[in-house]
Amino acid sequence: MRTAEQAADDAAMYAQLIRTGFPPDTCADAERVVNERLIPALQDEPGFGGAFNLVNRGRGDAMAIVLWTTAGQAWRPLSQYGPRFREALAHLTGFTTRTRPATSVWRVEARV
Repeated sequence: MRTAEQAADDAAMYAQLIRTGFPPDTCADAERVVNERLIPALQDEPGFGGAFNLVNRGRGDAMAIVLWTTAGQAWRPLSQYGPRFREALAHLTGFTTRTRPATSVWRVEARV
């Protein structure tokens, strides 16, 4: 018999938070790459559960929240993503002001 805790673990989602930045004058171009290439490529990835792209155009700050069905999917190395995603990401890094985006993974405890 499964416990309530085991059932909650099975239903859990994981949020991958990626913080980066862009020069304010390139934010519109970067957003276009995210919306037209990166998000569609993520939809091909196993375990993808949705995404949010948050941007402060005035400061050039950006954060993506990508939902995954397992922690392993959220933490996997870039080499395990499909070529379509890696190509979109390579195009996007041409705009970024940070050499390596800050990434962390969080267990989603509530989702409405």
